[in-house]
Amino acid sequence: MSERILFYGASKGRGVVAAIDDDNRLGDVRVIPEGSFARDWTAFTGLSGDRILFYSASRGGGVVAAIDDDNNIGDVTLIPNGSMAKDWTEVTALSGDRILFYGKSKGRGVVAAIDDDNNVGDVRVIPEGSFAKDWTEIAGLSGDRILFYSATRGGGVVAAIDDDNNIGDVTLIPNGSMATDWTQITAVSGDRILFYGKSKGRGVVATIDDDNRIGDVQVIPEGSFAKDWTEVSALRPQESRLTAGLAAESRLA
Repeated sequence: MSERILFYGASKGRGVVAAIDDDNRLGDVRVIPEGSFARDWTAFTGLSGDRILFYSASRGGGVVAAIDDDNNIGDVTLIPNGSMAKDWTEVTALSGDRILFYGKSKGRGVVAAIDDDNNVGDVRVIPEGSFAKDWTEIAGLSGDRILFYSATRGGGVVAAIDDDNNIGDVTLIPNGSMATDWTQITAVSGDRILFYGKSKGRGVVATIDDDNRIGDVQVIPEGSFAKDWTEVSALRPQESRLTAGLAAESRLA
């Protein structure tokens, strides 16, 4: 079984839809040419129903797009400029079609919800200072868990979010436990996490167990990926879990 992942490069407005199988083999499915995307998307996340929320910090706006079985991407709903705050640095989908927005500069956040008509509304405001200010990547995991990663420290936290959108730390991942060059992370099925490092075009597929222990599964060598991907997110054909996909070339675009 393969699942899809969208790689996006802001500098050229290009992308790749890739697939990952159960043995952690990665390959290209479809190359999305330069200029196909806007170049100012600063974060995106896969939503249920194979939808994708694109967010632009410079405009405080976005788009909810959809991707079909042939990996064609089309806009579904425009989120007008100014509809969202401009300080969100990370956006990740949670269960129940909730979305966590995180702002690094103030350590603040919002848990929002998105309905089937792509209407986005705030559910809970998380005040300034509630989060550390050095999280560089966030990924939603199964069991309503969230992985926060700091590239500056090579450490992180696995937190949990309940049905009332209360967030609490569960497990500390000590500084130095992870490499410090990961620039994107995304969760895929089977409680796996894809770590991508832009500077070397390398990656790791890791796994996380129910006790929040993280271990490497497969090392993806330097040069395996292009070096211009600025956002990476798994797609989600079902609401219940994050899934992702890629299929058939030796190098990811």
